[in-house]
Amino acid sequence: MTSSTWIRRLRPAASGTAQLLCFPHAGGAVNAYGGLARALDPGAEVFAVQYPARQDRLGEPPARDFGEIVERVLAELPGHRDPGRPLALFGHSMGALLAFETARALQRAGAADRPVHLFLSGRASPSLGPRASDFQEGDAALLAEIRRLGGMDPRLLSEPGILDLIMPPVRADYRLLGQYVWDRGTLRDLPVTVLVGEDDPIVSVDQADQWRGLTSGPGRTLALPGGHFFLDQQIERVAAAVTEALDGAPAAPSAAGDPAGQGRPQSR
Repeated sequence: MTSSTWIRRLRPAASGTAQLLCFPHAGGAVNAYGGLARALDPGAEVFAVQYPARQDRLGEPPARDFGEIVERVLAELPGHRDPGRPLALFGHSMGALLAFETARALQRAGAADRPVHLFLSGRASPSLGPRASDFQEGDAALLAEIRRLGGMDPRLLSEPGILDLIMPPVRADYRLLGQYVWDRGTLRDLPVTVLVGEDDPIVSVDQADQWRGLTSGPGRTLALPGGHFFLDQQIERVAAAVTEALDGAPAAPSAAGDPAGQGRPQSR
C-alpha cells in the first residue's frame, strides 16, 4: 500500500479482519484517532484522513467544500485497500458528515469496496437541519466554541504561538460546516453504529439517534459518559463497540444498485 497526502496509515496490520478509515472533527487531524488505533484489536488496520490547512499540510489551501474532500479520498482509497478485508468508516463530529457522504459515494459507485459498517460519532443527524453551532463568525466566537466543547487544554488557547497553528484549520472547517446542506440522500442496507456523549452540549442522544433513519440497514445508538469529546475518555468502550460491529463482517459486499440519494454534497 502506498502513502498519500490525504490518507494516512495510523497502524498497519500484516493480516486481519478489517480496515477502518477515520474522519477527524472540525479543526482536528489524523492524530485524533491515535488512541483508537492503539486500542483496537491488532488485526484491524487503521487509516485517517488528513484534511489540508493543518499540521504538515498547514501551508496548503483548505478544501472548497465537502465534495472536494470526498472526491480526493475516493481517488486515493484504492491505493490503500486490501480487497480481502471489509472496509468500515468512522467519523466524529464534522467527520461524521464526511464519513456519511463518503459512504454514499462508495455505494453510488457500486464497487466491491463499499463499506460494510459506518460509525457516526458526536453529531446530530443532518435530517434535523443546519445546526446553529456550525455558524461561528470571527476568531473570538470560534475560540468560545472550542472552550465550550472542551476538546483542548484551555491554557493552550491563551498562547499566541499555539493559536497560530490552531486557528487556520478551525476557520477552514467551520466554513465547510456552514456550507454543508444535506440533499436528503440516504444509504442502502448499510449497518450503522451511532455514538454520542451523554453530556454533549450540542448533540442530544435523541438527535444523534436520528442518524438511524438515514439507512435501510440495521443500527444501534450507544450513549457513553462524557461530553462532545467523550472519545478521549471512553476509548476502550468505543474500540469494543467497533470490534463487535466488525466481527463477522463480509469481506466484500456485492453491488446492490444505487442508493436512494444520488447527489453530491451541496453548498449553500
